[in-house]
Amino acid sequence: MKKKPRYSEPLSTVLRRHPHGSKTEIASTVRWVAWISLALFLALSVSFYISNRYTNLMIALIGIIPVIISLVLLRQEAVTAPSTILAGTIILLITGLATSGQGLYDIGILGFPVILIVAGLILRGKVIMYLAFFIILCMGWLGFGDYFGWYQPVSNTLGTIGDFFIGSIIILVAGNAVYRLIKNVYQTLSQAENEITMREQAEKEREAVIQKLKLKNQELDRFAVRVSHDLKTPLITVAGFLGFLEKDIKDGNNERVEKNIAQISEAAKKMGKFVDELLDLSRVGRIVNPPKDVAFEEIVQDALTATEGILKARQVRVKIEAIFPFVHVDRARVVQVMQNLIANAVKFMGDQSQPSIKIGFEEIKGEHIFSVSDNGIGIAKAHLESIFELFSKLDPNTDGIGIGLGLVKRIVEVHGGRVWVESEPGKGSTFKFTLRSTSAING
Repeated sequence: MKKKPRYSEPLSTVLRRHPHGSKTEIASTVRWVAWISLALFLALSVSFYISNRYTNLMIALIGIIPVIISLVLLRQEAVTAPSTILAGTIILLITGLATSGQGLYDIGILGFPVILIVAGLILRGKVIMYLAFFIILCMGWLGFGDYFGWYQPVSNTLGTIGDFFIGSIIILVAGNAVYRLIKNVYQTLSQAENEITMREQAEKEREAVIQKLKLKNQELDRFAVRVSHDLKTPLITVAGFLGFLEKDIKDGNNERVEKNIAQISEAAKKMGKFVDELLDLSRVGRIVNPPKDVAFEEIVQDALTATEGILKARQVRVKIEAIFPFVHVDRARVVQVMQNLIANAVKFMGDQSQPSIKIGFEEIKGEHIFSVSDNGIGIAKAHLESIFELFSKLDPNTDGIGIGLGLVKRIVEVHGGRVWVESEPGKGSTFKFTLRSTSAING
């Protein structure tokens, strides 16, 4: 089987993964240069030893030290530091060879720009210009040292001060050109990376919208099925009892007439309640009342007042365990959230002999979390998320059409919060939701 190439992407994609290019590839290149430099210094040392040029031998041996340091740094996955050390070492080597050769007219003029250009392909920013100024210092030594007789090149041609300035201009031009070129390359890559990131973000947003539409379509399907079923049932009941009512009136059975009317009235109430809940659901996401700063404690009291009847009927003890903050919300909507959570807790108390509800609050990492806990029958782990779906009823024998917790979820999300439940069967449930505080809004 043919081996898959390690790098199959375009060069721009590889470079985009790191601000200085592919670090692995660059480190490998620098390591190769370091080993070649070490071999060069060793070869020069042997050559100088054989030719009895002990001064040059000493320079070559000293040059081995920074090369070894570079290899050590490369093993520690560094790149910039060893690259700079190698560039500086080779610049000094060229300067030393030029000093013992033909001075400024030796390989320095050719070698310095080459080193600067090669270093510029690996290093970035001010390091390139620092190397350029270092090269100018070395050229200053070669030019002025030759002119003032600080060293004696093998050539009899005396260097001039003008040669130094000409060489310096060449280095500055080369350094600036490399700096501008590399800067332009990385700016282009950065711009390409930003464009790719924006396209990827747009693609993710598109996928998120498609997924949301799929969920909405599934929800609409469930909505249509449930509405048709829950509207049809009371209508069938009304139609059936109207037939009984007509027969009983003709027979003069007043007792049955009253029962039939009661059944028709009950079916009509259920239908009315169903329609009211659907209308309430349709208003979620639209502003009913402008958001205002309100003490959450007032919201709790409003919800307890609205549920006072069912709390007394079931003899549920309610305990408030927190000092609540101010929130910036549609008060009526959030009262509805608390009212639904309290009513849901009462509905699923089971046969608890001492039913109780706790209403709490905590702040975790700046997030305001409100909670309603009960000691009822609890919820199985498999249903902890599905209970917030519209028309979801774990117990089909309970009252309602299964949109109470769905309403809670949507109202909380419209206010920029989130809602979840923590529960175990037989150990009660704790419904939690977040709201933004007034300090967060003003901040």
